[in-house]
Amino acid sequence: MRAVVVMSRPQVGAAEVDSPAATLRELGCEVVPVGYDLDDLPDDLEHIRPAVVVVDAGPYLEVGRAVVKHAKQIPTLAEVPILLCIEVSRLPGLDPELGMDDFILLPIVGPELYARVRQLDWRLSSFSASGRVKLGDLVIDTVAVEASYRSRVLKLPRQEFQLLKFLAVGAGRVFTREQLLSRVWGYRYTGNTRTVDIHIRRLRAKLGPGAEMIETVRHVGYKMRAPGAS
Repeated sequence: MRAVVVMSRPQVGAAEVDSPAATLRELGCEVVPVGYDLDDLPDDLEHIRPAVVVVDAGPYLEVGRAVVKHAKQIPTLAEVPILLCIEVSRLPGLDPELGMDDFILLPIVGPELYARVRQLDWRLSSFSASGRVKLGDLVIDTVAVEASYRSRVLKLPRQEFQLLKFLAVGAGRVFTREQLLSRVWGYRYTGNTRTVDIHIRRLRAKLGPGAEMIETVRHVGYKMRAPGAS
C-alpha cells in the first residue's frame, strides 16, 4: 500500500518516532513524505495511484483545512481519500465541510491508523472476483443476487439487479440502449428503449448518493463510472 503523508518538515518528520509517516512505514506501507505546499509530489503519482493521503496537521487545524482543499484540486489526488491527523484539543473545530474522508486523533495508535487507512482503501477499491463485484462503495454479490451501497442493502427487482450487475462488470464502457436491451433483457425482448431509461432512473433513486456512478452519455447510452475516474 502506498500512502502520501503531508507534514510540515517531510525530510525530518518522516523519521520522527510515533509520527504518522513512521508508524505507517513500520506497518508495511510505502510512505511518500511531502510538505504542506504539495510541491514535491513525485511524478509517478500520475501512473501509480496512492491508496490514501494522510495529512499530519498536529495542532494546526487551519493548516490541515488548507492542505485538504489544495489536495482536492490536484488532478492526481482529487479522487484519493484523505485522512486528517489532528490533536484532540482541536476536535471541536472540525466540521463536515472540511473535505477529508476520515480523521484520527493524535497521538497516533499504530493499529488504529493502519485500520483507518485500509478502510479508506477498501471503500474506493474496485475488483471483480468469483461471485462478487465491487466498485467503490457499491458491492454486488452475484451468488446471493444482492447489491449494497455503503453497506445499505438495495431492494432491487430481478431486472434492476441484472442491469446494475451488467453495467458494473463493464465499468468504464459505454453501452447503447439497444445493447442493454439485448444483453440484459434478452435478444428476443420486444420492448422499446424507454424501458432502459425507466430502470436506470429507478436504480439511481435507490443508489441515492451513488446515483452519479451511472453516467448518461448523450446521444449514445449509459456507462458505470469506476472509482477514481474523472
